[in-house]
Amino acid sequence: MSALQSILMTPRKHVWVAALAAALAIASASSSVRAQTITDDNVEAAMAAAKTPADHEALAAYFTGKSKAAEAEVQKHKTMSKLFSGKGSSSWEAHCHSLMKAAEQQAKDYAALAKEQTAVAAALKH
Repeated sequence: MSALQSILMTPRKHVWVAALAAALAIASASSSVRAQTITDDNVEAAMAAAKTPADHEALAAYFTGKSKAAEAEVQKHKTMSKLFSGKGSSSWEAHCHSLMKAAEQQAKDYAALAKEQTAVAAALKH
């Protein structure tokens, strides 16, 4: 009988099983916790410090969030550009279209960064 099996067979097995389950839960949550702590203010430091698959997965999650935020900006400016459509405000429409174009490019760029970080994380796992 292995040491683990003998521990699990003791009357305290429920304590050990609970401790093991908690450890696994904490380990699986570490990537999402790291993603929540990456901000615009510390992303450079996070990139410089990234060494583990979890670090790169957290960066991928951050960049995915930035991509989605840029996509939301595109939609917001599409809606706003229609407000003055045909009302003689070509400068308003030009402004919105310019911002839409910039946000579309940002969304693509951030999505590419997220994809790259996901690939790095996968490579580190092997």
